[in-house]
Amino acid sequence: MKPARRANTPREWALAIGGGLALSASLVWVLRSDEPMPTPTLAAVPTPAPTPPPAPVAAAPVDLKLAGLRAGPDGGMAIVAAGGRQYLLRPGRVMPGGIKLLRVEPGRAILAGPAGEMVLAFADSAPASAPSRAGPPTLPGGDPTPWQLALSPVKQGGRIAGWRLDTLASLPALARAGLRPGDVLVSANGSELISEEKIMELPQELATNGRLQIGYRRGNQLREAVVSR
Repeated sequence: MKPARRANTPREWALAIGGGLALSASLVWVLRSDEPMPTPTLAAVPTPAPTPPPAPVAAAPVDLKLAGLRAGPDGGMAIVAAGGRQYLLRPGRVMPGGIKLLRVEPGRAILAGPAGEMVLAFADSAPASAPSRAGPPTLPGGDPTPWQLALSPVKQGGRIAGWRLDTLASLPALARAGLRPGDVLVSANGSELISEEKIMELPQELATNGRLQIGYRRGNQLREAVVSR
């Protein structure tokens, strides 16, 4: 007859469980001790976008010459020649190179540019000791300067709708055609005169074709006239 087994006491159960847990922890440490330490990862630092280079600044023309000048209650205007081209400037308008017309004075134009203010005057107003300068280049077929100086833009709704004839002193061809100061030119050879470039083309068309079919407004009436060389 086998002797009856003795039941384990609570203290023995506690020692057995504690020993088992300690052994499990030791095995885990031994197994993990051979593993390499994980390498920490560094967050990528964003690279700032490169700053774009500044846009090149157009160089101011150095061959500025005064080709025309007109004073008036509207502030007047000046025709400036530079680089073989002519620019019609009114106060506040800017030409290539950042040159701006500030104001018109008797016999001269005051401009502002990157180097500061400058004064342009006609060549014949320079002192006698100063060397004479060649006149501004003229466009083939005629000089547009008399046309630009004799006409002022008439605007409607902020856009050019025609050109008022202020004087006929420099345009005898218009006087022979019957036009008068105060008439508003609205077309030439069927094309509307809605820009300064159109006015600059008129002497070329007159020289090429020998005539211009001018549409103009006198008071409330629309009329036409043939301008010949």
